Amino acid sequence: MTELALFASENQTKDFSEYSVEMIPANIGKQFIIKHHYSHGVHNGPICVGLLHNGKLVGVCAFAAPSSENVRSSIFGEDAKDSVIELHRLVLLDEVPKNGESFFIVRALKVLKKHRPYYSAVISFADPTENHLGVIYQATNALYCGRSAPATFYLDETGRLRHPRQNGKNITSDIAKQRGWVPTKREGKHRYLYLLPNDRRHAKELKSKFKLEAIPYPKKGETNEV
Repeated sequence: MTELALFASENQTKDFSEYSVEMIPANIGKQFIIKHHYSHGVHNGPICVGLLHNGKLVGVCAFAAPSSENVRSSIFGEDAKDSVIELHRLVLLDEVPKNGESFFIVRALKVLKKHRPYYSAVISFADPTENHLGVIYQATNALYCGRSAPATFYLDETGRLRHPRQNGKNITSDIAKQRGWVPTKREGKHRYLYLLPNDRRHAKELKSKFKLEAIPYPKKGETNEV
């Protein structure tokens, strides 16, 4: 296993002195995401961190429990699954300068750790079906842990993509049909991870429990097997 990076970092080239990153109410974050994110949806009860420019909300990073229990357990094992959370949504307005995403992610993770210190890992996925490689995660030194298995998702009556697990329950093809949802095949997603240790001793503990393999970043045009 390659050396595990601890915390995210970014190469900052723009002046972000007029920007701040802080916790915001979940309802405000959800409204922003629904309006500006391409999915127009977000998990219920997310932990939302906002990017503000002179007090104006210009970005939201939403953290939430992964839909799959297996995802949570895959990092450190079943006993430590509650220490894992997903970077579920990230959206910034176009007015945010270049490198704004990396600036925001690094500080959003620190805000999350400050307010929810029991989280030790943040997992996030980049969907190649949407032509996402995860470049922003690479730019912030996230660990790359391969790809998830391909899966069947659903498109609802509004065209919104729906996960095959909703509110803790698996959605069967029959249930989806009753709801008017159309099945759609999705490629395996690129899987990235940030570790959030409390201190050096905790960092060693996390490394010893880490169950995935950190491998080199994928590059555009490469084929990565699941």
